[in-house]
Amino acid sequence: MIDFIRLQLKLKWGFNKNNDKKSAIMTAIAAFLALAVALALVFVLTFVLNAQVDVPIRSLAVMYLTFIMFGLTVAAVGMQVKRLYRPADLLITARFPLSAFKLFVANMVLDYIDLTVYSAIVVLPVMLVFGWAAKCLGVVYVLGVILGAAFMPFVPFALSTFVAIPVMYVISLLEKHRVVRLVIFVLFLAGCFVLYDYILTVLAHFFIHNNWEQGTVEIWKKILVALDGMYNPAALLSYMIFFERFWIGLGITVGASVAVTAGGLAAARAVYSRVRVKALNGGFDPTVKPTAADGYGSARAMLRYGFKEILRTKTYSYFYLGVAISTPVMVFFCNRLVNIVGSAQIGGSINYGASMLVLATFMAMICSFSGTIISSEGKNFYITKMIPVSYRRQLCIKGFLHIAVSLGALLISGILLAVLGFVNVVEMTVLAVTQIFLLVGLVLNGINLNLANPNLKPKANGEPEEINITIMLLIGLVAAAIVGAMSLIFPRVIEEGGMLVAYLAPIGVGVVYAAINAVVFWLTANEKYRRIE
Repeated sequence: MIDFIRLQLKLKWGFNKNNDKKSAIMTAIAAFLALAVALALVFVLTFVLNAQVDVPIRSLAVMYLTFIMFGLTVAAVGMQVKRLYRPADLLITARFPLSAFKLFVANMVLDYIDLTVYSAIVVLPVMLVFGWAAKCLGVVYVLGVILGAAFMPFVPFALSTFVAIPVMYVISLLEKHRVVRLVIFVLFLAGCFVLYDYILTVLAHFFIHNNWEQGTVEIWKKILVALDGMYNPAALLSYMIFFERFWIGLGITVGASVAVTAGGLAAARAVYSRVRVKALNGGFDPTVKPTAADGYGSARAMLRYGFKEILRTKTYSYFYLGVAISTPVMVFFCNRLVNIVGSAQIGGSINYGASMLVLATFMAMICSFSGTIISSEGKNFYITKMIPVSYRRQLCIKGFLHIAVSLGALLISGILLAVLGFVNVVEMTVLAVTQIFLLVGLVLNGINLNLANPNLKPKANGEPEEINITIMLLIGLVAAAIVGAMSLIFPRVIEEGGMLVAYLAPIGVGVVYAAINAVVFWLTANEKYRRIE
């Protein structure tokens, strides 16, 4: 069992010569940037709340600890569902010289170790930045933060042993209803973005007016006081971090966690055995139904197949199609936030430039998945070499599907901005034309990149390769910054005809970018595709 745990830890946290170093580096860079943005938000929000809301510093810390504990609980539930009840390697581990009980114990140990690592990665930087912003950073506080990071996994692990069971059953019920799962994810994503937008909007109003309205102060005070109660495990943890009623916090946290964990493990073990036996005896995937020949033409059949693959693949379904569906909502809130800040500093004329920047950014996020058009085929790539459809035509059909998804999100977002008065009809037309050329260029660029880097190594559950997505996202963000800067700056630096230049220049960038990638695609696609094995 120890060897099994060591092997699993090495596969997840270790490094070896078979790892894709480029992908690991790009993933690390993306994670670092995300953490830097989060820490910057923590610092600014803490600084403002500490100055405006009359509550103890410990009560302010409880808010961050609550969010971290909730996130770790969600992660713990996901790990238990994946490892215990829906493991992708069940047929392999069933052949190991380990009993079902030892596998159960090993997986629970792995879950706790992962939680400990995640706790250290999140709690330490967040709470140290919090201490810096709240001006309570000292030796005693740092020691408390270390203790808090060590005890933080107790509650999420205990709760997850119970919560994972109903979550597993709900996921099983929704297995055939992919659209329902997608809708739930879209609603969750939109809700998170609305909350994020609210926090940024509140901070923006503070820095613009150098104060908060009394109503805003009262709302935040009620939230912080409500969170700082004995019923909240994060509040108990804060007692340890700030060494206030330390033994009460420690005793209740450890005692309750041990009791809940004991009961949860007993229930989980019983369910684990039944689910494991059922999965081993199933022998088929109930979500895959045999289908007869449909008689569609090649283009329609490939489009239909491609869309179904998007729904079947979790990464595509959630972070590609889900983001595309959520884009109009996120564009509205993001555009409103940019206009609040920009209008106060520059004036209402910022609307057009801000809309161009925001739309281009979200188009870059959606189109970044075009970098996996070939890689997503994985081990089934050989089929694309056999079907009676030319390579270039296959790529064009797949590219058209990506363009259609992006175009739908773009048009709805553009109409929404025009109806709500952010832009006029002329500006909306310029926005639409520019973004159409940009998204065509981005999709073709993604195809060209994937032809040059067709990573067809076997991937779990058909998930796309990350490095091409990351590269395309960076390229898309650069393009968004260019057209956004043109739209914002030209009307202010060019005295006569500045607005006309601000209309034509982004369109010109989009046309040139799309044309270059189209020429490269047309001249090289067939030959590059032919060489892929």
